Amino acid sequence: MAHVNKDEAAAAEASRLPLSERMAHVHISRISELPRIELYLDQVLAIVAGELAPVMLPGEVVITGSMVNNYVKQKVVRAQRRKRYTRRHVASLLFVTAMKRVYSIGQIASMMGMIDRSDVDVSALYDEVVALLEQSLAQRFCDGAPAAEPRLTEAPAELAHVLEAAVASLAAKVYVEQTLALQDERR
Repeated sequence: MAHVNKDEAAAAEASRLPLSERMAHVHISRISELPRIELYLDQVLAIVAGELAPVMLPGEVVITGSMVNNYVKQKVVRAQRRKRYTRRHVASLLFVTAMKRVYSIGQIASMMGMIDRSDVDVSALYDEVVALLEQSLAQRFCDGAPAAEPRLTEAPAELAHVLEAAVASLAAKVYVEQTLALQDERR
C-alpha cells in the first residue's frame, strides 16, 4: 500500500473541500419552481442541462433532442403537444436523464410504469425524489458514508423502496465519478 504523507493528505482534503461544499448545496428545481409556460425543445434542453450540471462530469452530454424523441418513442416520456413541453415534461426528463446515468432506458421505463400504475400525486412524488437526491448527495460528499436515508412518503412501499434505492445508487455513482475526476485533476 502506498504511503501518503501528512502534507499530501492535507492537500487532498483541501482540494476536496470545494467539491463537498458544492454538493452539499445542490438544488434541483421543484415542480413549482419550473416554468409555468409551455416551452420549446431547445428551452427544455437548456433547463435540464442546467439543473443536472452538478451531477454530470465536465463535457458530458446531458441531453439532446434525439434523446428526447427516443424517450417519447419508447413511451418513457409523454409526447409533447404542438411542439411544446409542460413542467411535467421537464420533470419527467429531469428524472429520466438523471437515472439514465445508472440505469437502462428499459429499467427507467419500468420505474415510470410503476409510478403511472400507482395512485400517487406525481408532482409531490417528484418533489420528494428531488429532495432525497439532494440529501443523498450532501450526505455522500460530506462524510463519504451514507447516513440513514429519509424515506419517500408519497409512494406505496414497493415504489418507494425502488426509488429510494435508485436515488442512493445515483448519488453513489456521482460520488465515485466526481472523486475520481478530482484525483485525475491532482495528477
